[in-house]
Amino acid sequence: MTLGRTGERDLACENTAEAADERRRLSTLDLVGLAAGGVVGSGWLLAAGPAFWGLGADAIWGWVAGGALMLLIAAVMVELGIAVPKTGGLIFLPLQAAGPLVATVVATGLWIVYAANPASEAAAMVRGLAYAYPWLLENGNQLAQAGGLDRSVPRPYDLSTSGLLCAVAFLALIMAVNLLPQRRLIRLNLVVTVVKVLIPVLIVVCLWRYALDTAHTCAPEDVWYLSGRENSRAALQERAGRPELQHFLYMVLGGSIIYAYIGFQAPLDFAGNVKRRGRGEAARLRWAVYGTLVGAFVLYTALQWVFGGLCGELTGNMLASPYAQFATALGGMWLVWLIRLNAVLSPMGSGIVFTHALTREVAALSRAHLTHRGLQTARRASFRFRGAEIDAFWMILLVNFTIGLVMLLLVKGSWEDLVALNSVPALVVYAMPGVVLVALKPPGFPGARRVLHLVLSSTAFVAIAVVIHEAGWGKVWRGMAAVAVGSALLLGLPRLARLDLPFVGRLLRRYDARDHVSRFARPDDPARRPALLFLTHLAVLVLCTGVRDALDERFRDVGLVTLPVAALSAAVLFPLLVTACRRYMNAVPPTLPGPRREREPEPKAAVTART
Repeated sequence: MTLGRTGERDLACENTAEAADERRRLSTLDLVGLAAGGVVGSGWLLAAGPAFWGLGADAIWGWVAGGALMLLIAAVMVELGIAVPKTGGLIFLPLQAAGPLVATVVATGLWIVYAANPASEAAAMVRGLAYAYPWLLENGNQLAQAGGLDRSVPRPYDLSTSGLLCAVAFLALIMAVNLLPQRRLIRLNLVVTVVKVLIPVLIVVCLWRYALDTAHTCAPEDVWYLSGRENSRAALQERAGRPELQHFLYMVLGGSIIYAYIGFQAPLDFAGNVKRRGRGEAARLRWAVYGTLVGAFVLYTALQWVFGGLCGELTGNMLASPYAQFATALGGMWLVWLIRLNAVLSPMGSGIVFTHALTREVAALSRAHLTHRGLQTARRASFRFRGAEIDAFWMILLVNFTIGLVMLLLVKGSWEDLVALNSVPALVVYAMPGVVLVALKPPGFPGARRVLHLVLSSTAFVAIAVVIHEAGWGKVWRGMAAVAVGSALLLGLPRLARLDLPFVGRLLRRYDARDHVSRFARPDDPARRPALLFLTHLAVLVLCTGVRDALDERFRDVGLVTLPVAALSAAVLFPLLVTACRRYMNAVPPTLPGPRREREPEPKAAVTART
């Protein structure tokens, strides 16, 4: 029996619709632009100095350790993204595997990271202009008059009132760019990414041979004031008293190294919108994530080597980029201007990527009733411009702008404080995908692949616990407090909205989200056990870090006890979390998209003569 003309027409329409949908999906180049655009931000510009000051010649190994950790985490997240390709999956998948309570904690950490990043990048953009406009910094004029050598200024990079206003303007610009249609935004990001990656490559190529002259090297103590870290002399003493391994691990996170690698997961935020034809979704995700991290590792280590080789050329002017000073010493003014351009362009590009990814993740959060449902409704998720409908989630952008603005004002535009607020919640978010991957037992993977998933996931879970423990009490308590406050808001607002309280009751009356916090009071609720185990894991990390900080002055080797306790706790809680998640999924079966396979093109003869 043949299809006939009607069947041929229907099949042709189906193929045309699929082709149109495929054209709207993200290519390998688009995904690389998202990953590299998120990773290459302000980290490479501002982290080399603190890393060299803290580790000296071993700073390169700090970048190696940070890159290895991120590759391990990325391997877990890529496997999960391939097994269950879902846009907004960093929230959706923990929700399906562990329930709304764990998903709320993960979503809070992700929201903090993705909202703090544009704020930190806006602060970095202002610092990129401080060489010409020192009044953008609170002590900029004083430092400019002193040639940048005034060591009495404890926080030289805090923004002035004018600098804060400028940072707010940059933050608004980042949000405004995200009102562009998605296809144009992706293309714009690709162009910006090419430019901002090319400039640090030029720095390495142009300064590499010049850095071979060892006469330009210096000791870390000679440039400690370039780090902008508060109480630097006390920190130097702390360095002398710590065991070498503990200090090294501390600098991997405390020196902003981890922050410089964050952003590789941007393609995984859009895993459900990847092109399927040709090399397929899995290969595209692997190329984008692994290629970006390996490229960033090579670039960052090369830049750190150049910094260490040329730091003797630093003039002590904290208002100017170290790389710009190196290029000035070389006599390449054209490179100086490119570096100054990139000091604004590179942070802006990273902020755009994080903001764009956050809109999709918060939309998934809203669809799951974990936050206000109105954030992703059709009326607030799109607008008409010149007769075209643009999907830009403008309400989510407005909310995120408000959160970023509050963060900027609370820390007075301090890039270092925003980085500290960013890194620990990011690691909290990165801890959960491994649990989800092992608990789901994704179909279509052979037994050996599942064993690999178990090894990668458990190793990453323990490694994240070790790095959080070594981040230092100051960063850990701020990051965990932010996650705790955010989780309390997401869980508590629905309950407050139903109480109709005086004054705030009218404001909260329209807050539309499900009441999940009451689940903690139900012993038989399947979502309760995974949440309690995950919160116990985070509490143990906070406790171990706090005990080490409190007893560090009396017992110098206390970290040799608390560190194994944190690692052992993570190793024990990981299988318990996996088991709890499987029990939850047995009670509440998940609805997950499976890995898509490209459909083979149908032979032309079969269209006219199918039996």
